[in-house]
Amino acid sequence: MIGEEEIVSVAEYLKVIKEYKEQTNHKGNQEGFVFRGQAGDHPLIPKIGRLKPKGDLLSTEHLLLQEFKRTNPLLIEARRPYDDWDYLTLGQHFGLPTRLLDWSNNALTALWFATDTSKQRNDSDYAVVWVLIADKDDYELNIGGYHPFEIKETKIFQPRIIKQRINNQSGVFSIQTSAEVECKTELDKTDSFSQKVLKIKLKQQVFPGIRDDLNTLGVNAFTIFPELEGLCNYLQWRYFVDE
Repeated sequence: MIGEEEIVSVAEYLKVIKEYKEQTNHKGNQEGFVFRGQAGDHPLIPKIGRLKPKGDLLSTEHLLLQEFKRTNPLLIEARRPYDDWDYLTLGQHFGLPTRLLDWSNNALTALWFATDTSKQRNDSDYAVVWVLIADKDDYELNIGGYHPFEIKETKIFQPRIIKQRINNQSGVFSIQTSAEVECKTELDKTDSFSQKVLKIKLKQQVFPGIRDDLNTLGVNAFTIFPELEGLCNYLQWRYFVDE
């Protein structure tokens, strides 16, 4: 990890990002940052690594994907998946345990997720936005040449827009190698990204002001989840007080 910052406002958050962006550009890296908002200060481990499988982890991963594709194809085929990269993308968005971690190209979207009080737990004093300062090589992933479970290095995966939510959230993924998945290696401790991750922390007391400012900037539950679920979430936030 290259640094850790604490912020109390949207303005301060953007200031920190701008400072690191200027430093990165000065070093010759012109790639955009990607961001991940978490409601707690928890390790960067994909969902499949946070669960306890009934059998071997990698065998279970293969079985999950196989059963996801087999069990109800009518629900999936409407999305027109081309390959297992698409199937893995769909599974991730619908809650399937995968080796993918969600990231966004949009810093404000990540901040919204970090301040989502419905996801708050009592085991962490801080919410976190992780900032991945990737370079060009991190995006060089030949999805036509490798199955998702056979990649040789941890990379950033830019999915096809097969679900509107991916587009609204400016979504991308990190995807780890099988060896890292099996060892449950945290992303910020991998060989690929250990020196490319920034942690931005914020306490729950500052959430209301940040949420108000995000809404003013056009970032709320309905813009992020452009479905009835998102609309209802937004209306609840707008007309009720969080407790």
